[in-house]
Amino acid sequence: MKDLKVVYALIQNENGEVLLVHNTDDDGWSLPGGKVEYGETLVEALEREVMEETGLTAKVGDIVSINEGKSTRMNVHTLFIMFKVTVDEYKTEIHMKDEIAELRWLTVEEADEKLVYYHHSLKEFLSNKATYYNEGYVD
Repeated sequence: MKDLKVVYALIQNENGEVLLVHNTDDDGWSLPGGKVEYGETLVEALEREVMEETGLTAKVGDIVSINEGKSTRMNVHTLFIMFKVTVDEYKTEIHMKDEIAELRWLTVEEADEKLVYYHHSLKEFLSNKATYYNEGYVD
């Protein structure tokens, strides 16, 4: 079974709204993020994905959720890691128009309705905290 890591950004604006992206491949909504590429750290991948999908420069903070799932059909074991992310500016721009159809700032309640794969409210994730530390290369 192949291992896959996927990172997501929980970004909240000054009004308390969270940013969601509407994906073209499955016609669904998600937090900005995506697959960690070979050689990337989790933070590098998330910074890249947020820029590609939203045009925002991400300041990656603490981990707020780790989920996992297995797919026998795809023969993959996936770790989904959600980070709290801050940005200096809230003006968004889709750079990956073939992957992202729309960006939308929504209230937490509205976002919860669109994010059907989470069993908890984003409110819960906004208050979670687990420190992330990259230990770099160890010989």
